[in-house]
Amino acid sequence: MIKNSVKPEIAGTRSGYVIRFTCPACSTENAIVNKSPRDHYKETRDAACKQCKTRSRIITPGMLATGYTSV
Repeated sequence: MIKNSVKPEIAGTRSGYVIRFTCPACSTENAIVNKSPRDHYKETRDAACKQCKTRSRIITPGMLATGYTSV
């Protein structure tokens, strides 16, 4: 049976086609470079830290403006 894990949700910043976020476990700055506008404007995305490989759910600023709150 697959164990469901809860990924921490963290806010990211959007600049051009780059999403930047800070890892909650090790405080490393990370960046996701998007190749198409459709990928760039997604509300959330899963990402891994480049240093400690911790998986997180990145919430983009467009989603924060809609009043989204995590449970």
